[in-house]
Amino acid sequence: MTSFRRMGAGALALVLVAIPLAAMLLLTGCRKEEQLVLDTNLSPNTRLTSAPAPLEQTNYRVHMHWSGSDPDGYVVGYYFAWDDTVPAIGAEASAWTFTSKTDSLFKAVIDTAGETRRHTFYIRSIDNEGAIDPSPDRIRFDASTDLPVMDVLYRLDGPEDPAGANYNPGYLDTVLMGSSCSFTWSGYDPDGQGAPVTYSYRLDSNPDSPWGDETTYTATDITSGNHLFYVRARDETGAWNFPASCRFVMNYEPDSEIIEPTEASGTLVVADKDTLWITWEARDREQLEGIEGGIIQIWIELDNERIPFTYTEPPYTGSWYYTSTAPEGTDHFIFQDNINTGGNKDHEFRIWAVDAENRVEVPSSVPGDREVYRFWYNNPPTTDITFPAEGDTVGPDFTVTWEGTDVDGEVVVYQYVLDPAANGLQITEETDSSYSGIADGEHVFWVRARDDADCWEVDYRERIFYVDSTRTNGAK
Repeated sequence: MTSFRRMGAGALALVLVAIPLAAMLLLTGCRKEEQLVLDTNLSPNTRLTSAPAPLEQTNYRVHMHWSGSDPDGYVVGYYFAWDDTVPAIGAEASAWTFTSKTDSLFKAVIDTAGETRRHTFYIRSIDNEGAIDPSPDRIRFDASTDLPVMDVLYRLDGPEDPAGANYNPGYLDTVLMGSSCSFTWSGYDPDGQGAPVTYSYRLDSNPDSPWGDETTYTATDITSGNHLFYVRARDETGAWNFPASCRFVMNYEPDSEIIEPTEASGTLVVADKDTLWITWEARDREQLEGIEGGIIQIWIELDNERIPFTYTEPPYTGSWYYTSTAPEGTDHFIFQDNINTGGNKDHEFRIWAVDAENRVEVPSSVPGDREVYRFWYNNPPTTDITFPAEGDTVGPDFTVTWEGTDVDGEVVVYQYVLDPAANGLQITEETDSSYSGIADGEHVFWVRARDDADCWEVDYRERIFYVDSTRTNGAK
């Protein structure tokens, strides 16, 4: 038998190792042997290659460039994130956005007032085995924007509407009470490189409208008085400008009326050198209801000649006259406007009131409220044929007689012709014309008068009669 004392050191070591291994085998029995897995993949590295300088102030549109490298593989993409939304490195969170690109144009958020805002941008790469850079590269900078600009804002058909009939920039914008008001506007973002602009609007102290791309708005049911329409523009960063405003006045139309002459139209007698007086009165509803207002001016116009009258306080009444005795070219002179073919043109007198808001009166629809008076230079003369009567038969020798009348002057001459289809017109101061040896049959006689205002009768007075040579007396 071998003694332990004779065993060498190596044999003893072998025995000591064998005993634990045997015990281990007895304990594990038939279980599968466990394997120890070691991760030997190295994480990728990330670097910003082009970005704003640290704490640099730059436009909100920022173009970032980056690159990544992996010592034992290759980079398949990148994750980026902004500001304090970044969670602990390595945690899963929606704040990180994946991209396979190595650059991108970002639009940094700006405060609504357009103030500069500081941002931090993070970028980290991921390799082909899913390892993510544990230490992202980052840059901190200050983003700024130029506020959007309102370049157009006016009321359609108002004084600042270039296409409107009342275009007069700087003129007070007044709107007839009960009318609707339509506004139009436009704006742009000076540093947005064509980016769209949205708008919000309101009338007076009403709530602002939701932001949208509308550029027109129509307001209805507006009360009398001064009003402001506001529009703000907002750029893609969320910054908006100070509201632009459009001021207008909602007021009742001023009113004027011709009170003398009382008839709707009349006659100015030139031949007798008569004078026509026209009297008017005006009123402003705002002033009558205790609201600031009043009439500041009355315009009168005869045909195309306008004369303004200025008022500072009521009563808003006045009068004016026209006559042929006034020197030609003065405000009171009535010029001759007879028509060569007969009669004369009528004159038209108009009146407008202008209120304190510079609202000009429009033609009234109130019954009996007259702002227009039409009259004539003088009444044309008339003629009546006294012989022969219509359809009479006369002998070959006869005399046609007539008489003329001018209600506002005198008849000066007559124009007449027997059988106008065959003969020319004749002029005479007499009131008869004799004929001899006229052929039998039907004949036509024309005559008309001209008065001392050189106004011809409008139409010829016509008489049809017959000639019978067997008759010796002048008539049937």
